[in-house]
Amino acid sequence: MRIGINALYLLPGKVGGSEIYVRNLVKWLSRVDSANEYFIFVNRESAGVFESLAPGAKIVECPIRAASRPLRILWEQIALPFQAGRRKLDILLSAGMTSPFFCTVPSIVVIYDLQHINQPENFNRWYLFFLKAVIYLSAKTSKGVITLSEKSKEDIVRLYNISPERVGVTYMASDSEAFFKRGAAEVASIRKKYGLPERFILYIASSLPHKNYRRLLSAFKSVKGTNSGIKLVLIGARDYGRDAIIGTIEELGLTEDVKFLGWLPFEDIPLIYSAAELFVFPSLHEGFGIPVVEAFACGVPVVCSGIEPLKEVAAGAACLVDPLSVEEMAEGIGKVLTERPLRERLVRDGLKRAAEFSWEKTARETLSIMGEFLKGRQGGL
Repeated sequence: MRIGINALYLLPGKVGGSEIYVRNLVKWLSRVDSANEYFIFVNRESAGVFESLAPGAKIVECPIRAASRPLRILWEQIALPFQAGRRKLDILLSAGMTSPFFCTVPSIVVIYDLQHINQPENFNRWYLFFLKAVIYLSAKTSKGVITLSEKSKEDIVRLYNISPERVGVTYMASDSEAFFKRGAAEVASIRKKYGLPERFILYIASSLPHKNYRRLLSAFKSVKGTNSGIKLVLIGARDYGRDAIIGTIEELGLTEDVKFLGWLPFEDIPLIYSAAELFVFPSLHEGFGIPVVEAFACGVPVVCSGIEPLKEVAAGAACLVDPLSVEEMAEGIGKVLTERPLRERLVRDGLKRAAEFSWEKTARETLSIMGEFLKGRQGGL
């Protein structure tokens, strides 16, 4: 097959889990599949990203910027179908939630979650209208949909009235070549590089509202009172919610106890996980929750929201808490910090759970799903 991958949405360092997904999918498709030919459509910001990940793929540079979302969508809808047809593609996989409505080749769209429907309060009115329309039409007009958890599949089937046979599920994974427990020398080096405290709780996420920072900060304040020297380190893209987070830190008197870093180089993240005493992930909404698996792989105990799909991902290897309860969150964090048998059990179970996910498996399952959709075994629209 001649397979196209639409990566026009990619803004390196600014789109979180969807960047992790497309980088690793491309890398592992290149490793496990020598029979098919790949064409990767990239924007100006992501030029140069995929050459080393997929040396055999043909990179198609498009004269648009992902930062200009309306123009990117317009290019995707009008120009991309003709580019796909001109290259005689057998199938086009769009990895960023949207795809051409009228495509000259069979099209599959990757939809990570339906946060814009489940939590519409996180978006302004016009952007929400845009998301609802474009993602809905992408799902309804594509040959099939790929999503990252059974919970997201359930949402897509129910809310978009799409046949379950048209929705495939492939899990994400941590990169086993990068995410593993590091030694003392590497941990010491990363502490020095970023001025990390000796004892800290880690949270990696964007600063968007559904990441639940206010309740986390309130819970941390409670925990700090009974755990001397513990700090909180926040890593992630500084989106429009950043000012509110800074305001909450100041309001709660935590300025000296919280270190707020931005989006860091990929190669440093596994080292910071390894330096952490605990990883916390209190998000209110996720499509998968890749940081949970990354923390597992680095041998760090995890406290996370007891929501789907995080329960699906953790499978008993994390301490689950109600993300709406500051008290329950504080209690869970406090127990994992102080109860050694619990910590050891979470680390052990987390390492086992992380090993059950792999990007090689994801790549092979993605190939299988594309083949099934292409043959029409998953049904029509």
